Amino acid sequence: MNETGKTFRVGFTGGEPFLIPNILEAARALTKKHFISINTHLTSSKIKEFAEAIPPDKVLFIQASLHFDELEKRKLKSRFIGNYLLLKGRGFNVFAEAVAFPPFISRLEEFREFYGKEGIDFSFGAFIGIYDGKKYPESYTEEEISAFGLDVSEQSKFLQKGNLCNAGFNAAVVFSNGNVFPCFQIKEKLGNVYEEIDFYDAPITCPARQCGCPLNLYDEYLFEKALKSM
Repeated sequence: MNETGKTFRVGFTGGEPFLIPNILEAARALTKKHFISINTHLTSSKIKEFAEAIPPDKVLFIQASLHFDELEKRKLKSRFIGNYLLLKGRGFNVFAEAVAFPPFISRLEEFREFYGKEGIDFSFGAFIGIYDGKKYPESYTEEEISAFGLDVSEQSKFLQKGNLCNAGFNAAVVFSNGNVFPCFQIKEKLGNVYEEIDFYDAPITCPARQCGCPLNLYDEYLFEKALKSM
C-alpha cells in the first residue's frame, strides 16, 4: 500500500474486528500513513489500548453496533457504555446504531431512557429479513417507522442493480486470507494482498439484486473520483 504512493481508507468490519489477534498492530501500522474505520460490538477488552495507541484523526469513524438483548444476556452493558464514553472522550468519531427489530417496539422508551442517561444517543437501521412470516423492511407499519425514526426512502439505496459502481476499480473487499474481491456480492477474485491485485480498468454496473454496500453513498469521494476517470 505504501509503495503505491496513494492514501487508503481501510474499513475493518465483521464478524468482530477486535477478535483479530493483531488488530492493534495492524491499526498502528496503517494509521502512520493511512486512515481506518471500524464496525464493532464495542465490548472487547482491547478497546482501551486502542483508544490510547491510535490517533483519533486517523480513524474516520467507529460504528458501535448496539445489541440490546445480547448485552443484557451477557452482562456487557457496562463494558459497552464504558468503551463508548472512553472513545468519545478521547475525540474519536464514534456513534451507536441498533437494528430496528420489530419486537423492540414495545421497549423503545426503556432503551432510550437507559442509554440516554448514560450519555449514549443511538439511531436505528432497518431490519432486513423475515420476522413472524413478514418480509422487512417492506412490512414496517407507519407507526413503527415513526417510532424507530426510520427513513424508509433510504432503503432504496440498497437497490443498486444496473447503476454504476466503483467496486473493484478503486475499492475492494479483502478477506482474512488476503483474497480480494470487488465487493461482498461479486465473487470474482481480483487477486491477493500478498501477491498481486488486478483491479478493473473502469467502473462497472452493479449486478446484485440487493446491494449491501452502496459505495455511491457510503464512500461518495471514491465514487465521484471513479466517475471522473471515465
